[in-house]
Amino acid sequence: MTMTYEQIETFMAVMTYGSITGASSFLHVSQSTVSTRIQQLEDELGTPLLVRHKGHRNVSLTPYGSAFIAVSSQWASIWQDLQRIQTLANINTLTVASVDAVNNCTFVPLFSRHIEKFPNIRLTIRTHHSDEIHGLIANRSADVGFVFSRSPYPDIISKPVYRELMYLICHKESDYHDGMKCSELEPENEIFLRWGIDYQQWHDRYFPPERYPLVSVNTGSMLQHYLNVPGRWAVAPMSVVRAISHRTSLTFYTLAEPPAPRICYMLTNRYPTQRSMEAMKVFEAELEEFIAGNEDICTFEAWMLEQQKEYRKNFV
Repeated sequence: MTMTYEQIETFMAVMTYGSITGASSFLHVSQSTVSTRIQQLEDELGTPLLVRHKGHRNVSLTPYGSAFIAVSSQWASIWQDLQRIQTLANINTLTVASVDAVNNCTFVPLFSRHIEKFPNIRLTIRTHHSDEIHGLIANRSADVGFVFSRSPYPDIISKPVYRELMYLICHKESDYHDGMKCSELEPENEIFLRWGIDYQQWHDRYFPPERYPLVSVNTGSMLQHYLNVPGRWAVAPMSVVRAISHRTSLTFYTLAEPPAPRICYMLTNRYPTQRSMEAMKVFEAELEEFIAGNEDICTFEAWMLEQQKEYRKNFV
């Protein structure tokens, strides 16, 4: 027979509470079970650990029992560490770094479903700006990244995964409509967010830089705080429009001269760690299924990139 964790745990409980009764109450087992475990431990060690006093509830330690305190504490700590290691062997981790609109709007259902389906893959979800995400993927601080621009790093694989259209978003009482022309929109009422280089080029063409917007923000989730007045407006992708219009009195319309659709790129390191590869494979399969079933975005196809290039030519 060898020592067990239950025996060590029971000895430490008796030592802490000073009696069989106290240990029994703490461990939620019978007093006879406590006595049996202590006896088995003493038999294994070949010497008494406790001094039992007839007629007294409290017990005291023998000299060997006192010396065994430090050993039992170390033994219990090592056993707990071993259990944690065994648990970690069955758990994988995946760090996803994305821009605000992806994390707080587009991918919320994806992340929630992934957590439910794969509890053994622990997600870490981080929100950063695009240039920061490129760096995190390059140095492997994140396993997967989602941005709206290609990567300048040679060791990063940049894969377009979905595209979404841009819409005018405003208060429901605004005097706007589908097919709204940019010339009908007052820059002084704009809540501006720079969605990327392509968007900035489009914006500069239709809205002169010398006419400042009402306010500028840097995340999609901030738009809703400043669109609470009729007449104010912003431009946002459909995933953001859906996310914030469900919680506020906002609506959306099409534009006669819309910005180019946004293409989202998935970034991965060309040389991922062996441990992350399996979790990345599972996540990518879930991502493809999610995109295929999401009505606000569409699966990327090669012709979309060519269309994007043609669109850019109109603004250079």
